[in-house]
Amino acid sequence: MVVLGAVAAVIGLVILLLPSNQASFGWYAYAPLSDSTFLPPGGLFSPQNQIGTVVFIVGLVVLAFGAGWMLGQRHDVRRAE
Repeated sequence: MVVLGAVAAVIGLVILLLPSNQASFGWYAYAPLSDSTFLPPGGLFSPQNQIGTVVFIVGLVVLAFGAGWMLGQRHDVRRAE
């Protein structure tokens, strides 16, 4: 489970770091529309960044759960005696 979480976190990070195909400029200074704020339907992240963020967070959660499970399963040597 720890390996699966680590792999998912790395894949999510790679997806986040890949360049997206969105333009970084636009017609934001058009005079008749300058008094309104435009927010794209998907938010400020591209779909690629959204997927990368979700995969990265899920990977970290699985990694933390697996690490906690492993730490909880080991027994205390002093109590066994």
